[in-house]
Amino acid sequence: MERVVADSNVLVKWFIPEEYSEYAKLMRDNHLLGRIEVVAPIYALLEIYNALTKYYIRKILDREKLSKIIHLLHESRINFINIERTILDKALKYSLENHVTIYDAYYIVLAYELKTITYTADEKLLKNLKNKEPRLKHIKDYRYEDKYK
Repeated sequence: MERVVADSNVLVKWFIPEEYSEYAKLMRDNHLLGRIEVVAPIYALLEIYNALTKYYIRKILDREKLSKIIHLLHESRINFINIERTILDKALKYSLENHVTIYDAYYIVLAYELKTITYTADEKLLKNLKNKEPRLKHIKDYRYEDKYK
C-alpha cells in the first residue's frame, strides 16, 4: 500500500473547510478506503489540536463540533509515528541547511525515510524551498492513482 506523509495543516483540512480542503478530503477518503496509508509524526497531534483550539476561540467551532472532530481524528487510523533520534538528527541538519523549522524538516526527512512524499498547504514553506524539494508537494497536487486497475 502506498504511504504518504501529511503535515498538520493538511490534516486539519480533513475536518475544517479551508482553501484546498477538497484535495485533503480526497486524501482522507483514499486513506479511509484503505487505498493509501497516511503517516505523520506524533507531534502533528499537538499542531492539529492547536489549530482546532484557535477555531474554537474564534467561535468557528463550538465544543460539540470540536469534540466530534477530535473523535473523528482519533478514529481515522492516521499512523502517528513516534519521534526517532536518527530522523531527528537528519531533520536538524536539513533545518539548518535549508532555513526551515525543525517541525517542517521532520516531515520532509520522514518522507525521505519512507520513500514517499510529504503533502502540505504551507505556501510559505514551499516558496522558501523554491519548490525544489522533491519530497514536498502542495496538497493541491495530490492525486490518487490506482496502480492495480
